[in-house]
Amino acid sequence: AVDMDDVAKLVIQKHFLKDIKGNLKKFSMQQFRCVKCNEKFRRPPLSGKCTCGGKLIFTITEGSVIKYLGPSLVLAEKYTFSPYLKQTLELLKTNVDHVFGKDKDKQAGLGSFMG
Repeated sequence: AVDMDDVAKLVIQKHFLKDIKGNLKKFSMQQFRCVKCNEKFRRPPLSGKCTCGGKLIFTITEGSVIKYLGPSLVLAEKYTFSPYLKQTLELLKTNVDHVFGKDKDKQAGLGSFMG
């Protein structure tokens, strides 16, 4: 009674894509927030700390941007979607990779460079 391909496509189009694109846009225009006094800055002070001496953090995290990207790509592989939707997801993945970097840097020991 329910077409799973259609349901998955609608979830991606109506929810996941809008959330990912919106959070990616907000990430590029985000503010900084002080953990101590909760004051927000558009640009961080040159000292790197709040005027109260507290630590500054991003208001939007990488995790909030990419939280639906993985599930969207999995659904695109599992169900039959139009090539346009698949290409849109791949383009979005490429944009996210450009913003955050493709691979996370891993700390290596000195022994891995020797020998």
